[in-house]
Amino acid sequence: MTVGGWYLRWVIPMTAVLLLSACASLPIVDYPSANQDGRVRFLVIHFTDEDFQRSLELLTRPHKNPVSAHYLVSRAGEFGGNDKPAVLRLVDESRRAWHAGPSRWQGHAQLNDDSVGIEIVYESRCPRDAAPSSPWDLEPRCAYPDFPADQIDVVTRLAQGILRRHPDIDPTRVVAHADIQPENKTDPGPKFPWKQLAAAGVGAWFDDTDVVFWRAHFAEHPPSIALMQEALAAYGYGVEAGGSADRRTRDVLFAFQSHFLPERRSGTVDADTAAALFALLAKYRAPELNQLRERNPGLPVSPRDAERTK
Repeated sequence: MTVGGWYLRWVIPMTAVLLLSACASLPIVDYPSANQDGRVRFLVIHFTDEDFQRSLELLTRPHKNPVSAHYLVSRAGEFGGNDKPAVLRLVDESRRAWHAGPSRWQGHAQLNDDSVGIEIVYESRCPRDAAPSSPWDLEPRCAYPDFPADQIDVVTRLAQGILRRHPDIDPTRVVAHADIQPENKTDPGPKFPWKQLAAAGVGAWFDDTDVVFWRAHFAEHPPSIALMQEALAAYGYGVEAGGSADRRTRDVLFAFQSHFLPERRSGTVDADTAAALFALLAKYRAPELNQLRERNPGLPVSPRDAERTK
């Protein structure tokens, strides 16, 4: 009995070690296929619309309507006794966080599956007494403060690192939550400095020379609703070219203006909005702009457009 017990106590652990060793030493040869890409194709930027403690609670604790994000960026002094903004990683970039909702961008739906989300602690001061029928209905009752400069610096550096790790995120795929869910989201709001981030290599921004060209064209030839719908869809927004100024179109226009023309956000079409949109298409989405020209022969070709296509 003593001998048998000693034998079993020795043989069983050794057998387990040998099995594990055999698995660990299984020869696997890396032979990469060209037919692959990264999971992450989009970077979505949000604000929490809550203070830090409430933001952290909502993004990390179980809830009947759970939400999360890959990163939470605090304001200075809100976490760890540090006098600088902190970056909290809540979900690893290799995993799916629940931040994008029923979203659409550049033909992709449900962007939770292939995006990284950054939540920024920020309070919009919008009233919460009733749900608005649309973001532009709520706008007159909001008072958006400026983002702290040190917080924006941290967000910029965080985003730069994400873009280095995920090269499939091109400038037009760095988007606002409002861009991908314009019917009921406004974040990160009209005070978020998209132009400043674009200058640092994060996201898209138009060239002023292109805007001047397109503004002159649209001042003389005002764009139709159908043309704007086609152009917004060509850039990435989830809108169909039905030709009527319906609620969806106004939501999308309001989101676009909040991102690129925050001083003109109205949800309506004007020459400045059309100029900014077509300048972005010329810079980042040339094939889509050429397809628009095929369907709309009156659209001109600027000298810069011609130079880009050489």
